[in-house]
Amino acid sequence: MTPSAKAAEATPDAATAPAVERGAGVAVWRQIEQILAGEIVGQGFGEDGRLPSESELAKRFGVNRHTIRRSVLGLAAQGLVSVEQGRGTFVQPGAIDYSIGRRTRFTENLREIHAEVTHQILDGSKVKAEPVVARALGVRVGTLVYMIDSVHAADGIPLSCARSWFPAARFPDFPEVLGRLGSTTSAFAEFGLADYTRRSSRIGTALPDAETARRLSINRQQPTLVVENIDVDPDGVAVKYGITHFAGDRVQLLVEPEAAPSR
Repeated sequence: MTPSAKAAEATPDAATAPAVERGAGVAVWRQIEQILAGEIVGQGFGEDGRLPSESELAKRFGVNRHTIRRSVLGLAAQGLVSVEQGRGTFVQPGAIDYSIGRRTRFTENLREIHAEVTHQILDGSKVKAEPVVARALGVRVGTLVYMIDSVHAADGIPLSCARSWFPAARFPDFPEVLGRLGSTTSAFAEFGLADYTRRSSRIGTALPDAETARRLSINRQQPTLVVENIDVDPDGVAVKYGITHFAGDRVQLLVEPEAAPSR
């Protein structure tokens, strides 16, 4: 069977699929959302899980593209699909558990799903610490720090984008070292910091700005999970302050209890 034939077989047939009813007391876009949700649960969109384009769905249901867009946003809000800019809309296979604890490490968090993890540095510059950054790192306002923007991905799918600050005096040329080694843990180790822990994590949600949405390949109506964190060395001295945006339909944050002290 040809790929096109397989796709045709996998995609629900417009002739047999449920039709929308105008004047039924339920908004048309909501009816379309419910129909598509049922087809997603029934695995009606093939192995790659790609939904038809907006124009194809608009033709199928006899509505305009704005109505389809609203239906798809409803599916995204339920976590049923992810909207990837430039690629299309895909059935969401299920969010990845991302553990938040004393030793939060991105690579280790994804090791269990056997994903190919990448860490891309988008920008690294030396700046003067603003009040919020200075307070988090325990330094004076205006102290030189490195500000690094990065994106983490699993199997090519962006999961998070972060902006992090590091004390420049303690970690000279940190962006270059991080870029060469590919992980914060390895970079810290090169500077003699063998271990560090999470002092605090503040978790919330926010609609992404245009740049964050672009980096995560999501639309601006999809909320992100936001984690503001401070990491410290064994002496309790702050070594990193970061703000990370997670794609909310791809990641769910798992806050793990602290291990009971040994006796």
